[in-house]
Amino acid sequence: KPDETTQIYDSNTYVKEYTYLGIVGERNEQGCYQIEQRNKFSVGEKIEVMKPDGTNVEVTVRSITDEEGNPMESAPHPKQVLYVDLGIKVDKYDLLRRAE
Repeated sequence: KPDETTQIYDSNTYVKEYTYLGIVGERNEQGCYQIEQRNKFSVGEKIEVMKPDGTNVEVTVRSITDEEGNPMESAPHPKQVLYVDLGIKVDKYDLLRRAE
């Protein structure tokens, strides 16, 4: 039978350390990468690019444009297809996240 030492009750809260922002897709002719956005982020924000080999690269979002090429200050709509300029070369299927 379980007793009081079987489960630790003093720390049962969930701590969210990162917010998932999207997956890198194709690169367009302007050098921006297509992403399908999952959570809100903004121009000037520092985010991380997670590589498949386990390395993480911190970048600053330089610009965000919608599918028609209109500039945006932030990406507030989940599942929206956007193009972002991260200032570095990234690969398709890299993950984007933000530390909280």
